Amino acid sequence: MDWVEVLLKKSCEKTLTKGEVLHSLFHMIEVNENTLNHIQLDSRDFGPELEELKATEIKDIEFHLKYYRGLVNYISSIPENKVLENRT
Repeated sequence: MDWVEVLLKKSCEKTLTKGEVLHSLFHMIEVNENTLNHIQLDSRDFGPELEELKATEIKDIEFHLKYYRGLVNYISSIPENKVLENRT
C-alpha cells in the first residue's frame, strides 16, 4: 500500500497528523454505519426495482466500510516515527 503512505505523507505536509487522518476515517465509518442502519431498518415495500437498488446500495456501503476499516488498520500499524520521517 505504497499509495497510502504517499497519501499520508501528503496529508502530513498539509498539517494533518496521523490522528487527524484516522479521525476522518472514523467519521466516514460512523456516517456509513448510520446510513446502512437506516437503509436496513426501513421496512417499507418499494417494489422490485427499488428493492434491487436498495440491495445494491447496501453492498456498496458494506464495501466502503470494509475499505475504510482496512485503511484504519493499515494506518494504525504505521509506527509514529515512520510518519514523522515522512514529514521531513
